[in-house]
Amino acid sequence: MSYSDDQYKLTDKSNAELHDWIAEHEPGTAEYAEGVQESMRRVAAMEEIMERNEAPIWRRESIAMCIAILAIAVTIVVIVITYQ
Repeated sequence: MSYSDDQYKLTDKSNAELHDWIAEHEPGTAEYAEGVQESMRRVAAMEEIMERNEAPIWRRESIAMCIAILAIAVTIVVIVITYQ
């Protein structure tokens, strides 16, 4: 189903209305299946947004870990040089 085939107008419903729509229909019916598909589509869209928001966090964490490893390496080198 594409958004142009939305015969039940599920894309226009809020999450609560969509939940009520799914609850009103018997499992296995076309209406129930369309409601579940729309719900899954919304969850996938939210997960995609969350993944995009996490990308900069991973970059910052990687930079912080590299700096920490570099600081430990420099500290070890300074200690070894000092005690020679």
